[in-house]
Amino acid sequence: MSILLAKSDPRETLQAHTENCLAVYNSIRERMPFLADVAGEPNFFEHLFYAVVLHDFGKAATGFQKQLTNGKRWNYRHEILSTGFAVNLQCSQEARQAIALAILTHHKDINTLVDKYPCWEENEYGYQEWQRRITELVPNWEVLMEIQELVSRWCPAAKCLWTPVTSTDQLINGYREFLAPYLNDFEDGELTSLHGTYGILMRGCMIACDHLASAGKNEVQTALDNLELDLKQQIKGKAEQKGQQFIRWESFQEDTGETTGQLMLSAPTGSGKTEAALLWSDKNQSETFGNRVFYVLPYTASINAMYNRLKELVSDDKIGMLHGKASYFVYQQLVDKDYTYQEAAAEVREQQDLTKKICRPYKVLTPFQLLKAFFGIRGFEMQMAEMSKGLFIFDEIHAYDPHTTALILTMIERLRKDYDAKFCIMTATMPKFLKGMISDVLEVPSQVEMAAEERDRFTRHSVQLLEGNIHEAIPLIEECLMQGQRVLVVCNTVQQAQDVFQELQGIAEKAKLLHSRFILRDRERIEKDLADADLLVGTQTVEVSLDIDFDCLFSEPAPIDALIQRFGRINRKRQKGICDVYICKEGGENDHYIYSREKVDRTLSALTSIGVLYESKIQDIIDEVYIDGYNDKEHEKFNRAKQLFERHLQSIIPFIEDSEGRKEFNELFKSVEVVPECYEENFWEKIESREYYEARAYIAQISYNQFARLCKDGQLYEVKRFGQLGQWFIKVRYDETLGLLLDEHSANIL
Repeated sequence: MSILLAKSDPRETLQAHTENCLAVYNSIRERMPFLADVAGEPNFFEHLFYAVVLHDFGKAATGFQKQLTNGKRWNYRHEILSTGFAVNLQCSQEARQAIALAILTHHKDINTLVDKYPCWEENEYGYQEWQRRITELVPNWEVLMEIQELVSRWCPAAKCLWTPVTSTDQLINGYREFLAPYLNDFEDGELTSLHGTYGILMRGCMIACDHLASAGKNEVQTALDNLELDLKQQIKGKAEQKGQQFIRWESFQEDTGETTGQLMLSAPTGSGKTEAALLWSDKNQSETFGNRVFYVLPYTASINAMYNRLKELVSDDKIGMLHGKASYFVYQQLVDKDYTYQEAAAEVREQQDLTKKICRPYKVLTPFQLLKAFFGIRGFEMQMAEMSKGLFIFDEIHAYDPHTTALILTMIERLRKDYDAKFCIMTATMPKFLKGMISDVLEVPSQVEMAAEERDRFTRHSVQLLEGNIHEAIPLIEECLMQGQRVLVVCNTVQQAQDVFQELQGIAEKAKLLHSRFILRDRERIEKDLADADLLVGTQTVEVSLDIDFDCLFSEPAPIDALIQRFGRINRKRQKGICDVYICKEGGENDHYIYSREKVDRTLSALTSIGVLYESKIQDIIDEVYIDGYNDKEHEKFNRAKQLFERHLQSIIPFIEDSEGRKEFNELFKSVEVVPECYEENFWEKIESREYYEARAYIAQISYNQFARLCKDGQLYEVKRFGQLGQWFIKVRYDETLGLLLDEHSANIL
């Protein structure tokens, strides 16, 4: 055989693939040199080089080569053979172990290898199988020697610490030499640096080099090197379109842009916090522009909006988006550009695959996408490498429940201490107690706040409290609509929103209803039509980052921070003077499942006779409402989550994926995907034609509690097709305008 192949589709030689992996390696070394500091190993990149250059030598086995040419399964692991080439490394035993384990586990983790491909001497069959497979290298040894001779030429150091292996007799057993000692140390509690960040970054970067090269991307993208200038040009262009003029940054933006290290930023909605945070990221970039920037938001709608916004500033290849429905969202954007399904699906797979790797310098995502790495799920080491010395912008961090907040703060502390990450926590509204908790985790961050007199320039609302509930406010809502005002109505539950919408539907010409129980196709259609709506009735889904600007608000009672978010959809651009926001004093009968009655009562008390809601007064109101911080039940949830998570993190070590991690991670999500029964045929039709993204258009979400209740009532059934593919279907009525009518079902069974 004159050549050795590494891959067959597309066809790639072993030498070419190794060189492509080394190109990625060189890119990471040049653009992310700080990884050596994070690893705590000055020779980190030297060790990584040897792992990358040796990682696929086992592919020279005749069985593997035949698998590539005739498709017949080899049923062995090439990386087990590759690890044997670590024998001629002239470095410390710890370095050899790190290099060998990175090679051994660059596809499968230790537990999988031990379970399916044991090579222990104690396992007679496994050990003999390893010896037999080594002999498969002999027929191709001459060609492999030619590649081995290239290693010294590829080596970036003055002296290469590895010499070619001249015979298969020299190859060592990686299980005995490296894997067994690693496991024994872990089980005995004698942890080394290899069980920590050093090992994590070795495996993470090894996998990144292999995966990026296989994806045809031989370099790691850098962040913008002229971000401030680009940002100014973008703002100037938008201002000119509106007949305005951009003069200079706000003083708080200038201060933010000059802050290095941890930062807490406070400024009103619409004042330019996003621009300020980006200036902070620019200030904290390394000279190589290799730090990854993570823009973290709590909701899908806000992530989609921010992704589109930042794409105008950052080129497509430098920015990615991650959340549960990100692939569907990217797919819809491509379909709108007249891609065929096959073209769009292929592009989505490529885009999202790269977004999950160490490639794009900017990512917009949920905190859950970051937390995934801390559950030891497959690929967590690569994700941790990417987050090393990362720049994290957290917006709306107050939006999470105590359990999720505990996980996020624990994660932030771990990233700051072990991975030297920096954080910009920004908010328009945050209770003082939560600020204190975040400040403790960041260890006295810098504080930048817009001055009170400057804040009042952003005053936009006058608060009016209404006696009674939202239904009793219908006549006043009708009056506002008759006056030509665009009205937003926000209810606390889906059922309430559906009921109010049906009462008002005939009054407004272009009425829309928006909540979480629409299938994706209908929700997307509704959101696209909101610019023309004269009436929008919704739930908390309208609170966050939808690009809407209504004239007045009618809302059910809620805690002050939730109300402030709702107010933000009114007079958004500050071009209408002072607009009215009406708050009903009475809520719905199920509100206590969502909001603390005590905090709602305190909010109503604080807003009594407030009139014009000056921005400078909002923080005082928030602190008044949250004067006691979490209540006893919330505090218990926070502490328990924190203790369990910290205990869990102690068991996460590199080279071993957590078998229960995926299950535990999925339990963080309190919703279940269902398809309305009326769309079952459509759903399976798309699945059968392999139009999977089109199939997702029929999916809606319900809470886990609703899922349990409906299962008990016999209103849900699961269908499994094509092996393991299963989907839940829901029998309740679905309406394109109203969404899933769960409560109509409840009324029927009562």
